[in-house]
Parts: sequence; structure tokens; C-alpha cells
Amino acid sequence: MNIRATINKLQSALITKGYIYKINTYQFYSEQQNRMITSYRITEKQPYRKKNGEMSKKDVELLNSCSQVEVLKWFAGKWEKRKNETD
Repeated sequence: MNIRATINKLQSALITKGYIYKINTYQFYSEQQNRMITSYRITEKQPYRKKNGEMSKKDVELLNSCSQVEVLKWFAGKWEKRKNETD
């Protein structure tokens, strides 16, 4: 099973329901594990009020994990909640 492909399919399915979740990845070196680690950050645009009173949108972090399986479970959970919603 290709985890990344499954995540992409769930992400696309949620987009069709109007839920836009972005996945940002970044890497860092772990001296403890002596290897590069990839971290995943899921964000969503949410409205907020600026100091001057204007409304704007900003990315809000929903999940930060170094586990692709955890990201997959997160998307699967969101899909379970949203799949039966009508457009």
C-alpha cells in the first residue's frame, strides 16, 4: 500500500466536499537517529479579524507529525466525518 497515494486520494475527496487542507513537509536532521526526518504539517485557512478590524484568512495548524501513518489516519477520520455530507 502506498501511504502517500492514499493520503492524496483522501485529500482530493475532501476538496470535492469543500474542505481544503494543505500538507506542508519539511525535513530536519536527527543526530539521535543519524538520519533525515520528514515532518508533516496539515493546515487550513481560517478567518480572523485584523487589529484594524478587517477580516482576513490565515493558515491554522491542525496537525504536526513526523508519521505518515498518523497523517493518513487524520485524513481518514476527516473523510469518515464528511463523506456523507451533500454538496
